[in-house]
Amino acid sequence: MSSPPRDESSSGDDTPTPPTDEPMPPTDEQSRERDASSSVGEQAQDFDDPIGDLLPRASVDSRWWYWIAAIPLYVVLGGVLAVLFVGAFLFDLFLTGGIATVFGAFIVLPVLGLLGLVLTILFPVATYVDARAIAESDASWTPDPLVWGLAALATVVLSAFTLSVVLALYYLYKRHVAVGTP
Repeated sequence: MSSPPRDESSSGDDTPTPPTDEPMPPTDEQSRERDASSSVGEQAQDFDDPIGDLLPRASVDSRWWYWIAAIPLYVVLGGVLAVLFVGAFLFDLFLTGGIATVFGAFIVLPVLGLLGLVLTILFPVATYVDARAIAESDASWTPDPLVWGLAALATVVLSAFTLSVVLALYYLYKRHVAVGTP
């Protein structure tokens, strides 16, 4: 029968200490590092992120909020152009014989439609990415990116930008209070 190997290292009284299979308790420095890394992980992710890395990660200083701010501008621009189109149509109907209506119908409307399509796709994406950036930062406001992204998608799809203006303005206001921009 063999005996377990002995640790021949000496302690203060020159008697050998028997080896143990028990792990050594962590030093104060190791426990501080572990506590610091766990608290950083908890602060950085206080929300579920089902999208993960499918969408780009952004910082709070990114310009994703520009797409959110484009929604109210698009609606105002569309309203102004609608009034101008009606005025041009009435002017064209009675005086020029149709040239302004053709320009408005075949040039301006497709451009506005294409811009609306781009905003329809990018508004929910930008809202999600920007809300995730704010939630991962140390800002005072922690928006849930999934809720804000789905709300943006619902307002675009269900209300054709009518409620999107309200949502975009409210989001930008909350962002301004928490982050300072826009």
